[in-house]
Amino acid sequence: MGRPERVPVISPEARERRPVVVVTGALAPYTHVLYERLAERLDRPLHVLSCTPREAARQWVVEAPRLFRHAVLPGLRWHRDAVRNLYVNPAVVPRLAALDPVGIVLNDFSPTMLMAAAYARLRRIPYLIRTDGVPETDPGQRSTPHRWLRKAIVSGARGGIGPSAGSARLLALYGIGPEKFATSPLFPAWAPAGPLPPDSKRPYDVLFCGILNEEVKGARFFTDVILGCAARGRRLSVRVAGDGPLRAEMEARFAQAGIAAQFDGYLTQAALPAVYASTRLFLFPSRGDVWGIVVHEALQSGTSVLASPHSGIARDLVAVEGCGEVRELETQAWIEATLALLDDAPRRQALREAASRALTGYTSEAAVQGYLDGLRPILAAWP
Repeated sequence: MGRPERVPVISPEARERRPVVVVTGALAPYTHVLYERLAERLDRPLHVLSCTPREAARQWVVEAPRLFRHAVLPGLRWHRDAVRNLYVNPAVVPRLAALDPVGIVLNDFSPTMLMAAAYARLRRIPYLIRTDGVPETDPGQRSTPHRWLRKAIVSGARGGIGPSAGSARLLALYGIGPEKFATSPLFPAWAPAGPLPPDSKRPYDVLFCGILNEEVKGARFFTDVILGCAARGRRLSVRVAGDGPLRAEMEARFAQAGIAAQFDGYLTQAALPAVYASTRLFLFPSRGDVWGIVVHEALQSGTSVLASPHSGIARDLVAVEGCGEVRELETQAWIEATLALLDDAPRRQALREAASRALTGYTSEAAVQGYLDGLRPILAAWP
């Protein structure tokens, strides 16, 4: 029988200190881990206020928090598509007033974050702005209302937090210099359970994991690539984890071409390690992900990655560290790259070794340290 997990004991003095409050869109598996470990390191309570219980396009199941306190704000929610959500939660103001935080971390940009920022400035409560965003996918570069919203929130922030150099570039556009930016990398909510299987024990050639749509995830492009490989005489064994509007179309096209394809539908976090470890190559034809945690999940599972350049992780990790292949979304180029990677075991091994080196800084400990670095000037004024 294993030892019970240690729960830190927070002193009565610490409990009485003014809390840190995080305002976010919704809890995700990885942010749940992050906030648990941040709460363990703080010398005061951590409260997390969510704008919605869950984003409409997500089917995550998140455990109840143990170390931080969580509440969902009432309000208006528009889930515009798989990745765009608009939140208006006026209740954030009385909630912040009741909590009287020593500092606030605002996660990304929405009317709710603007209201929280306005209250913080009125009450002289310092706040940080955290974003996954990068200039390439920032709507503020194309839309005046989005640009105004970002400037209004960032203008009063004491500093910024983000996972990558791209996030630092984005916040710099709105006035937060690199000296006020703290890096808090993204990381998967799970780690491989044991030794990674060799390629000879992986029954699938290719994996797609994500929402089955074209406008963001490139699921139809993925299908075109697999059919293109078949047209060259290679009917690959394919696994598709996830669900979405293109599932029926993908199933029909694969069946018509005589391609063996396993469709798993939505899977829990607990099922993902076995999925990634079952395939030799992960295709990520993203058309616009701010980061792309699924690429990290593939890399930590020893699965080679072929990605488009249209995600933060492809630009700032895969391309920089040389731990995967990055190609523009051109079908013939992807067909050739897919077949070349599947035929080149030494190349896949080299990519696996590069990924192992590159991921050492992308941990929950590093993510928590980024938050602590950003909060340090604020907390130093409140011993």
